[in-house]
Amino acid sequence: MTVHKSQGSEFTHAALVLPTQIVPVVSRELIYTAITRAKSRLSMYADENLLTQAIATRTERRSGLAAIFAEMALARNTLHP
Repeated sequence: MTVHKSQGSEFTHAALVLPTQIVPVVSRELIYTAITRAKSRLSMYADENLLTQAIATRTERRSGLAAIFAEMALARNTLHP
């Protein structure tokens, strides 16, 4: 099961296997989600350097909501000064 599919679930024992090369999807948030799925035991299989780099990588979300809200605010101010 992937970390993404496991969101919202808990397991007595979870295992996390990270790839051997850096990939953009392996980030601090993914590691956190994986770790917090385990209730009492976590087995992690990862290169220490890759794990360190993944923890240092934050996911930048780009949903576009900020731009939509800015446009709405601008339109509101234009229509009702």
